[in-house]
Amino acid sequence: MAADGAVLVVGGDGLVGTAVARRLEGDGVAVVRTSRRGTPGTVPLDLAASPESWTVPRGLRGAVLAAAVTSTQQCRDHAVETHRVNVDATVELARRLSSGGTRVVLLSTNMVFDGTVAATPADAPRSPMTAYGRMKAEAEEAILATCLEAVVLRLTKVLPSTLPLIASWRDAWTRGEPVRPFSDLMLAPVSPAHAAEAIAAVTLASHPDRIVQCSATADVSYADVARRLAAAWGHGTSLVEPVSVAASGVVLEHVPRHTTLAAGTLQAVFGIETPDPWVAVDAVALAEHGVR
Repeated sequence: MAADGAVLVVGGDGLVGTAVARRLEGDGVAVVRTSRRGTPGTVPLDLAASPESWTVPRGLRGAVLAAAVTSTQQCRDHAVETHRVNVDATVELARRLSSGGTRVVLLSTNMVFDGTVAATPADAPRSPMTAYGRMKAEAEEAILATCLEAVVLRLTKVLPSTLPLIASWRDAWTRGEPVRPFSDLMLAPVSPAHAAEAIAAVTLASHPDRIVQCSATADVSYADVARRLAAAWGHGTSLVEPVSVAASGVVLEHVPRHTTLAAGTLQAVFGIETPDPWVAVDAVALAEHGVR
């Protein structure tokens, strides 16, 4: 299959993949989407299947590797299966694409760090504390070592309006019931649109940095986010009852103090400013009322 000049979006029917594909097409770039689900308009590609079953287009301008198992619990509980997707298959696909002259962009995460430092620099030593973070760190290292045209783009939390946790809060508030979000679990949220802008820019332009980071300017807690949304939706913050992770009884692999990343390259090279965290949260609030 030839796709001269197109950008391949692996996982093109997922949250980030869909946003990236739409952004690229809006910029006039031809896009080939892949999916393991058989979504109409996509090319089948399942990273959990044997590489011999893959059909990789030729003549691509670039490729965004947006497919992964991102659930920290699933990565922890099913380490072998998720490692096969997040590391083995991802690295093999990157090598195949790179050997054909395709520029590869691996989407990664702030969880390759331990979160002890705010605005962690891109060149800081990797220090993952979760199974998912360890897998992404391993994939980063292997791809950067073997694919000369590869770039790693690390993202903090991409916050969609469809996040199940937020949907559960909204349903509870509608019933007049309180929610108990974590007061000490942090995120530096960016909107899908901001993430897509950054990914498209890194994919289409040559630049010297092999690791680029996309982040909000500051961390907020999930309790902060809940209070903001409750107020925006007219439910009142009295229906938000913050709780610490320890007091909740929920067992998490790691509770980082910080999730922000230093994202100066996006602004210096591409003119993409680092957003305030409330930009993404307010976009979720507006989406509830049909404002895009």
